[in-house]
Amino acid sequence: MENDSILDCFQQRLLAWWKKNKRDFPWRRTKDAYAILIAEILLRKTTAGQVERVYEDFLRRYPNPQLLASADTTEICNLLSPLGMHNTRAQLLKKLGSVLESDFGGKVPSEKKDLIRLPGVGVYAANAVLSFSYSKDEPLLDTNVVRVIERVFGVKSKKRRPHTDEGLLDFVRTILPKGRSAKFNWAILDFGAVVCTARRPKCMACPMSSFCVYFRAHNPT
Repeated sequence: MENDSILDCFQQRLLAWWKKNKRDFPWRRTKDAYAILIAEILLRKTTAGQVERVYEDFLRRYPNPQLLASADTTEICNLLSPLGMHNTRAQLLKKLGSVLESDFGGKVPSEKKDLIRLPGVGVYAANAVLSFSYSKDEPLLDTNVVRVIERVFGVKSKKRRPHTDEGLLDFVRTILPKGRSAKFNWAILDFGAVVCTARRPKCMACPMSSFCVYFRAHNPT
Protein backbone atom coordinates (compact mmCIF):
# COMPACT_ATOMS: atom_id res chain seq x y z
CA MET A 1 0.00 0.00 0.00
CA GLU A 2 1.37 3.45 -0.94
CA ASN A 3 2.18 5.89 1.85
CA ASP A 4 -0.57 8.33 0.85
CA SER A 5 -3.09 5.51 0.75
CA ILE A 6 -2.00 4.33 4.20
CA LEU A 7 -2.42 7.81 5.65
CA ASP A 8 -5.87 8.18 4.10
CA CYS A 9 -6.85 4.72 5.27
CA PHE A 10 -5.63 5.46 8.80
CA GLN A 11 -7.71 8.64 8.97
CA GLN A 12 -10.84 6.97 7.64
CA ARG A 13 -10.61 3.86 9.80
CA LEU A 14 -9.72 5.80 12.92
CA LEU A 15 -12.68 8.16 12.57
CA ALA A 16 -15.02 5.28 11.71
CA TRP A 17 -13.84 3.37 14.80
CA TRP A 18 -14.25 6.43 16.99
CA LYS A 19 -17.79 7.12 15.76
CA LYS A 20 -18.84 3.81 17.36
CA ASN A 21 -16.46 3.78 20.34
CA LYS A 22 -15.99 7.38 21.46
CA ARG A 23 -15.60 8.11 25.15
CA ASP A 24 -17.73 10.81 26.72
CA PHE A 25 -16.38 13.41 29.13
CA PRO A 26 -17.91 16.76 30.17
CA TRP A 27 -14.99 18.74 28.73
CA ARG A 28 -15.78 17.24 25.32
CA ARG A 29 -19.28 18.72 25.37
CA THR A 30 -18.16 22.33 25.21
CA LYS A 31 -16.17 24.63 22.98
CA ASP A 32 -15.61 27.16 25.77
CA ALA A 33 -11.88 27.85 25.81
CA TYR A 34 -11.71 28.48 29.56
CA ALA A 35 -13.49 25.22 30.38
CA ILE A 36 -11.24 23.28 28.01
CA LEU A 37 -8.07 24.90 29.37
CA ILE A 38 -9.08 24.05 32.94
CA ALA A 39 -9.68 20.44 31.90
CA GLU A 40 -6.26 20.15 30.28
CA ILE A 41 -4.52 21.43 33.38
CA LEU A 42 -6.50 19.13 35.68
CA LEU A 43 -5.87 16.12 33.44
CA ARG A 44 -2.11 16.41 33.77
CA LYS A 45 -0.73 13.34 35.60
CA THR A 46 -4.29 12.37 36.54
CA THR A 47 -6.84 9.97 35.09
CA ALA A 48 -9.91 11.24 33.27
CA GLY A 49 -12.12 9.43 35.78
CA GLN A 50 -10.57 11.31 38.68
CA VAL A 51 -10.92 14.67 36.93
CA GLU A 52 -14.52 13.94 35.98
CA ARG A 53 -15.43 13.75 39.68
CA VAL A 54 -14.34 17.35 40.40
CA TYR A 55 -14.47 19.10 37.02
CA GLU A 56 -18.06 20.32 36.89
CA ASP A 57 -18.02 21.39 40.53
CA PHE A 58 -14.83 23.35 39.86
CA LEU A 59 -16.44 25.21 36.96
CA ARG A 60 -19.57 25.95 39.00
CA ARG A 61 -17.42 27.58 41.68
CA TYR A 62 -14.97 29.29 39.33
CA PRO A 63 -16.79 29.78 36.00
CA ASN A 64 -14.42 32.48 34.75
CA PRO A 65 -10.85 33.73 35.25
CA GLN A 66 -11.96 36.64 37.44
CA LEU A 67 -13.52 34.39 40.08
CA LEU A 68 -10.59 31.97 39.85
CA ALA A 69 -8.10 34.80 40.37
CA SER A 70 -9.91 35.99 43.50
CA ALA A 71 -10.50 32.49 44.91
CA ASP A 72 -9.08 31.31 48.20
CA THR A 73 -6.19 28.92 47.52
CA THR A 74 -7.17 26.66 50.40
CA GLU A 75 -10.68 26.33 49.00
CA ILE A 76 -9.32 25.34 45.58
CA CYS A 77 -6.91 22.94 47.26
CA ASN A 78 -9.72 21.22 49.17
CA LEU A 79 -11.81 20.86 46.02
CA LEU A 80 -8.93 19.29 44.11
CA SER A 81 -7.74 16.99 46.90
CA PRO A 82 -8.99 13.81 45.10
CA LEU A 83 -6.53 14.51 42.27
CA GLY A 84 -3.34 14.63 44.30
CA MET A 85 -0.76 17.40 44.01
CA HIS A 86 -3.65 19.63 45.04
CA ASN A 87 -1.59 22.38 46.64
CA THR A 88 0.56 22.77 43.52
CA ARG A 89 -2.50 22.65 41.26
CA ALA A 90 -4.38 25.20 43.37
CA GLN A 91 -1.56 27.74 43.27
CA LEU A 92 -1.07 27.23 39.54
CA LEU A 93 -4.77 27.64 38.73
CA LYS A 94 -5.09 30.79 40.82
CA LYS A 95 -2.06 32.24 39.04
CA LEU A 96 -3.57 31.24 35.69
CA GLY A 97 -6.78 33.09 36.52
CA SER A 98 -4.79 36.19 37.53
CA VAL A 99 -2.74 36.24 34.30
CA LEU A 100 -5.82 35.71 32.13
CA GLU A 101 -7.55 38.56 33.92
CA SER A 102 -4.62 40.99 33.95
CA ASP A 103 -3.03 40.28 30.56
CA PHE A 104 -5.90 39.07 28.39
CA GLY A 105 -8.99 40.81 29.72
CA GLY A 106 -10.38 37.61 31.23
CA LYS A 107 -10.37 35.79 27.89
CA VAL A 108 -8.41 32.72 26.85
CA PRO A 109 -6.27 33.77 23.87
CA SER A 110 -6.67 32.11 20.48
CA GLU A 111 -3.03 32.33 19.39
CA LYS A 112 -0.43 29.72 20.36
CA LYS A 113 2.24 32.30 21.18
CA ASP A 114 -0.10 33.81 23.78
CA LEU A 115 -1.36 30.51 25.14
CA ILE A 116 2.10 29.19 25.94
CA ARG A 117 2.77 32.34 27.96
CA LEU A 118 0.11 31.25 30.44
CA PRO A 119 1.14 29.54 33.70
CA GLY A 120 1.15 25.78 33.35
CA VAL A 121 0.41 25.82 29.62
CA GLY A 122 2.76 24.04 27.24
CA VAL A 123 2.46 23.02 23.61
CA TYR A 124 0.07 20.14 24.33
CA ALA A 125 -2.45 22.20 26.32
CA ALA A 126 -2.15 25.10 23.86
CA ASN A 127 -2.84 22.81 20.90
CA ALA A 128 -5.77 21.22 22.73
CA VAL A 129 -7.40 24.62 23.26
CA LEU A 130 -6.74 25.65 19.66
CA SER A 131 -8.17 22.38 18.31
CA PHE A 132 -11.14 21.81 20.62
CA SER A 133 -12.23 25.39 21.20
CA TYR A 134 -11.03 27.42 18.22
CA SER A 135 -11.29 24.67 15.55
CA LYS A 136 -7.70 25.13 14.41
CA ASP A 137 -5.79 22.28 12.77
CA GLU A 138 -3.38 21.52 15.58
CA PRO A 139 -2.18 18.00 16.51
CA LEU A 140 -1.75 16.50 19.95
CA LEU A 141 1.15 14.36 21.12
CA ASP A 142 0.98 12.46 24.39
CA THR A 143 2.02 8.98 25.47
CA ASN A 144 -1.02 7.34 23.88
CA VAL A 145 -0.58 9.14 20.56
CA VAL A 146 3.16 8.40 20.49
CA ARG A 147 2.45 4.70 21.00
CA VAL A 148 -0.11 4.56 18.19
CA ILE A 149 2.13 6.41 15.73
CA GLU A 150 5.22 4.37 16.54
CA ARG A 151 3.37 1.08 16.25
CA VAL A 152 1.24 1.72 13.18
CA PHE A 153 3.75 3.65 11.09
CA GLY A 154 7.06 2.45 12.55
CA VAL A 155 8.10 6.05 13.18
CA LYS A 156 10.47 6.06 16.16
CA SER A 157 11.53 8.94 18.34
CA LYS A 158 15.14 9.19 19.47
CA LYS A 159 14.21 11.40 22.41
CA ARG A 160 13.97 10.17 25.97
CA ARG A 161 10.62 11.95 26.19
CA PRO A 162 8.99 11.21 22.82
CA HIS A 163 5.94 13.36 23.57
CA THR A 164 8.25 16.41 23.31
CA ASP A 165 9.62 15.33 19.91
CA GLU A 166 8.94 18.07 17.34
CA GLY A 167 9.57 15.59 14.54
CA LEU A 168 6.83 13.27 15.80
CA LEU A 169 4.50 16.23 16.27
CA ASP A 170 5.12 17.28 12.67
CA PHE A 171 4.37 13.72 11.53
CA VAL A 172 1.04 13.74 13.36
CA ARG A 173 0.32 17.07 11.68
CA THR A 174 0.67 15.39 8.27
CA ILE A 175 -2.06 12.87 9.08
CA LEU A 176 -4.41 15.41 10.66
CA PRO A 177 -7.51 15.77 8.44
CA LYS A 178 -8.09 19.44 7.66
CA GLY A 179 -11.10 20.91 9.39
CA ARG A 180 -11.61 17.85 11.61
CA SER A 181 -8.81 18.19 14.12
CA ALA A 182 -11.03 17.92 17.20
CA LYS A 183 -12.61 14.63 16.14
CA PHE A 184 -9.27 13.23 14.99
CA ASN A 185 -7.48 14.22 18.20
CA TRP A 186 -10.20 12.72 20.39
CA ALA A 187 -10.22 9.62 18.21
CA ILE A 188 -6.49 8.91 18.40
CA LEU A 189 -6.46 9.56 22.16
CA ASP A 190 -9.33 7.10 22.64
CA PHE A 191 -7.83 4.57 20.27
CA GLY A 192 -4.57 4.53 22.23
CA ALA A 193 -6.43 4.20 25.51
CA VAL A 194 -8.83 1.45 24.39
CA VAL A 195 -7.27 -0.56 21.53
CA CYS A 196 -3.57 0.23 21.10
CA THR A 197 -2.87 -0.07 24.82
CA ALA A 198 0.57 -0.15 26.40
CA ARG A 199 0.05 -3.72 27.58
CA ARG A 200 -1.84 -6.40 25.71
CA PRO A 201 -2.95 -4.27 22.75
CA LYS A 202 -6.07 -5.59 21.02
CA CYS A 203 -4.26 -6.26 17.74
CA MET A 204 -6.66 -8.91 16.46
CA ALA A 205 -9.55 -6.43 16.70
CA CYS A 206 -7.57 -3.48 15.37
CA PRO A 207 -8.82 -1.82 12.16
CA MET A 208 -5.22 -0.83 11.33
CA SER A 209 -3.80 -4.37 11.32
CA SER A 210 -3.60 -4.64 7.52
CA PHE A 211 -0.87 -1.99 7.40
CA CYS A 212 0.36 -1.73 11.00
CA VAL A 213 4.13 -2.22 11.33
CA TYR A 214 3.81 -3.54 14.90
CA PHE A 215 1.13 -6.06 13.90
CA ARG A 216 3.22 -7.43 11.02
CA ALA A 217 6.28 -7.77 13.27
CA HIS A 218 4.36 -9.68 15.95
CA ASN A 219 2.14 -11.70 13.63
CA PRO A 220 4.40 -12.89 10.78
CA THR A 221 2.68 -14.80 7.97
